[in-house]
Amino acid sequence: MAYLRTASAGQPGARLLVLAATPDVPPLAEVTRLALGLHLGLAVTVADHRHHDDDPTRLHGQRWEVDILTPGAPVDRLAPPVRPSLEHAIGFCLESLDSTLAAAVPADPAQPIGAPQHPAPPAVPDPLPLLTRLAHEYPGHPVTVVVEPAGCRAYLHE
Repeated sequence: MAYLRTASAGQPGARLLVLAATPDVPPLAEVTRLALGLHLGLAVTVADHRHHDDDPTRLHGQRWEVDILTPGAPVDRLAPPVRPSLEHAIGFCLESLDSTLAAAVPADPAQPIGAPQHPAPPAVPDPLPLLTRLAHEYPGHPVTVVVEPAGCRAYLHE
């Protein structure tokens, strides 16, 4: 707000134009398929704060976080969900994909590096409805679902 006061000082009729657009990112099912194709896992964390509508000092809506990680990685070190939408969380995850892939390279040169599969991994059902339902059942608590080549795990953070 202070910036707006200084930027508009002495300017008659100063205006602020804000564009709120959804990032152009692939759907969650496609990002999950990408992670599985690279022999990695995908962790999606959501916290539902919709029950706080009457308290202006608390978070509102849903907060998201999406992370691509090595299979078996602990989920207690994942970042808490802070992104305002799933699309923003996916966009942030894909922006840091190169450093994630570099960190996934094994230190042992005898261990093979996961490469994209051919043929491509099968289509993954959209996990979004189940995730939002889980988060709605546990309001205020982050819920994490990790999809890995070996299977799927769900966590409730308290």
